[in-house]
Amino acid sequence: MRQTTDEALLRCLRGHPHLLLTWGTDRYVLGAPQLAVEIGELPDAAGMSRTFLPGAALRVARREALWAVSKAADSGRSVVRYGDDSRGRRLSDEPAVLTALVEHVLGEVLRYDEAHDSQVLVSVRTWMERNRRTETAAAALHIRPNTLAYRLRRFDAPTDHDMASTSALAEVWPAIQAAGALGLSD
Repeated sequence: MRQTTDEALLRCLRGHPHLLLTWGTDRYVLGAPQLAVEIGELPDAAGMSRTFLPGAALRVARREALWAVSKAADSGRSVVRYGDDSRGRRLSDEPAVLTALVEHVLGEVLRYDEAHDSQVLVSVRTWMERNRRTETAAAALHIRPNTLAYRLRRFDAPTDHDMASTSALAEVWPAIQAAGALGLSD
């Protein structure tokens, strides 16, 4: 869960068995699924992983919760459970498979962004999330449409994906979702 004041969250959890973990500004609550009702009344977006089983890797639940909270924030809903969005279910749950997809399609752009401290991948993701509407995406990124157009061209060069092509879009979009699931596109 992100961006919830600690006081409001603690009030919500009072009287319910739980474990509250803090990672930077994020808050992770391990507890009964019924807590979603309580947490859903908070003003900020929350994401829920699938049921966390004893012995399961915490990183998987964290990745699922981060995916879900991004969907909640994008949709304006207070709580989203991992897997509620059928589009997200097309991606593998295996981090190795997701990593391979991201490396194959987006690896060069990720390295470019890191080397140049740029926002090419974030720009492409934002543009695609807004149905390829340049003006809307540029406004969301707080940049000029010309800057966004430059970043889109910058994406085309190292990836060899022409973003005007339907086949490129069909390959890039799942890779962007996989990068988001792995926490690589923020």
